[in-house]
Amino acid sequence: MGQSGCPLRGLLLLALIGRPGCLAVVQISVPAQVEVLLGSPVTIPCTHSITGSPDARLVEWFITDRDGERRRVAYSEGGRGGVDQGTEYSGRVHMDPDLSLVLPKADVSDERAFSCQVTAGTAGSAEGVAQLRVYEPPEPPALTANPGILSVMERSASEIATCSSRNANPAPTISWFKDGARLEAPTERNDDLYVVSRSVKEASGLQSVSSTLYLRPSKADKDAQFQCLVQYPLPRGQVGNTTSERFSLMLHYFTENVEFTLESPVVIKEGDDVRLRCQGDGQPEPEYIFYRVQASQAMELATKQDGVLTLPSVSRANSGTYRCQVLDFDSPPEVQLEKEVIIHVNYLDPLTLHPGRRVTVPLGGDVTLTCSGQGSQPPKLVWRKGKERVAHGDTHTLHSVSYHMAGTYTCEASVPSVPGLQRDQTIQVTVEGKPEMEERPTRHQLLAEGQRIQLTCSALGHPEPELSWSLPGVKPVVSSTGSRVTSEVMVEVTAALAKSGIWCRARNRFGETTQHFILEIEPPAATPSSSPPAVGGSEPQGGSGAAVVAVVVCVLLLLLIVGFFYCMQRRGHLSCGAGEKRSLTPKEGGAEDPAVEMKTDKRNEQTGLLSPSGGGGDGGHEC
Repeated sequence: MGQSGCPLRGLLLLALIGRPGCLAVVQISVPAQVEVLLGSPVTIPCTHSITGSPDARLVEWFITDRDGERRRVAYSEGGRGGVDQGTEYSGRVHMDPDLSLVLPKADVSDERAFSCQVTAGTAGSAEGVAQLRVYEPPEPPALTANPGILSVMERSASEIATCSSRNANPAPTISWFKDGARLEAPTERNDDLYVVSRSVKEASGLQSVSSTLYLRPSKADKDAQFQCLVQYPLPRGQVGNTTSERFSLMLHYFTENVEFTLESPVVIKEGDDVRLRCQGDGQPEPEYIFYRVQASQAMELATKQDGVLTLPSVSRANSGTYRCQVLDFDSPPEVQLEKEVIIHVNYLDPLTLHPGRRVTVPLGGDVTLTCSGQGSQPPKLVWRKGKERVAHGDTHTLHSVSYHMAGTYTCEASVPSVPGLQRDQTIQVTVEGKPEMEERPTRHQLLAEGQRIQLTCSALGHPEPELSWSLPGVKPVVSSTGSRVTSEVMVEVTAALAKSGIWCRARNRFGETTQHFILEIEPPAATPSSSPPAVGGSEPQGGSGAAVVAVVVCVLLLLLIVGFFYCMQRRGHLSCGAGEKRSLTPKEGGAEDPAVEMKTDKRNEQTGLLSPSGGGGDGGHEC
């Protein structure tokens, strides 16, 4: 804000001297600072007022050029205005209707003071000054790290990296960070940590800066992450920032610690591939020499860059002490660069079987199978037949052996504390003796003669039995599995075969055995119309044996009863029928009663049948 009165530029003084027109005053308001981004339009306002009786006003904009001279660049008077020619702003600025100065495109060179002066005749003049600030963010930072190997044994700081920030306005600032923490690096040179900064003004008027970090690294910096941070001001008091990519240092430091370990497997058995790893903490990675130590003598095995020694398919002979030596000539003498590891290879010897890999037992006899094994640890023994576990321990006894007990028995040995360490051995048990027939259905019912049926005969035995049939001319199908022999025949049933049956015979040098097959032909069923009723039942007789037997029994009982009454009559224990007839009065037996007469005649006929003479006989013996 600026204001002025008469020639002495003071309202109070004008009032005191009483000159005419001193009551007219010019007041002006111009912002102290105007901010703009490079290349953007900017307007610098000039707000003013005149009190009293103003004369014609004149508004002028001034700058101070590079030579230090004050030069007008634009003006307006009485509604007419223009841009002064011959200045660095000719054709670049103009005034708007509010008499503000307008720059369509701000440049770095525009960062200066702009003065607005208002003159109102007798009212005097007033002037205000605005400082224009032009901002430009920098390009992304460029980082150049030291590509070499830095030694931790250096006595002074080494160049670590340079961070550059180009084409900014105002100049940015650069700071350094390690693992996210700011490094408070001074600018004075020393042996531990400092930075060297440089600044360059480009031809465009923009500024570029760089910062180089110097550091004496330590072993703790081997995994550290470094980066630089660029900060730059923006309009309205804001601050922008951008960071570089992270980088780490390539350090050279001596070995201080050595580790020598059994990497795999933890428990070793014969046949495993064993990996031994030797690891030193020096950088670059040192070389490693491996030795086998036996009887205080070290035998060199290999030299490795990666520190891994592999022993393929180890045996018990590989048990012992192994040594790793780290080749690092920068390490001080007090650092132990050798380490040793002892490995133990577990093993299991082949199993021993008794009485041998094959044993023959007589049928019904006893046999004891024995299995023994030795190893780095006592093994656990189990007997199996097929998938079935049949015994625990080193022995398995078979009592009263049968053919079903024959077969392959397996002794399995394992060490539970060493996974995968196991062996097995088999023994073949053969049972020999007279053949035995396997039980099969031997009775077959057939519907009719001429029907075909397949018969199967199986026998167990050793030596292998020879099977034969009582059927001449047939060709059986024979198969054998182990001690079992099977023979199959297809037979057409006849009445003769149904009567005699069929025999299967098994024979070896210990004897023979047979199996009899019975064939039954069912009689055809009678029709319901011709079948007499069953005794005591309502169902018809169907030709079954039970119905025939019932009828025969009934007939025999009837004959027995008749014979009993006949004998009783012959012995006189029964009264005669004639006597009864003679006791009848003539009235009772007269012609008037023909029914009684007929009955008497009938009795006489029966008496004649039962009498020994078969004729009429003596009437006193009639019954």
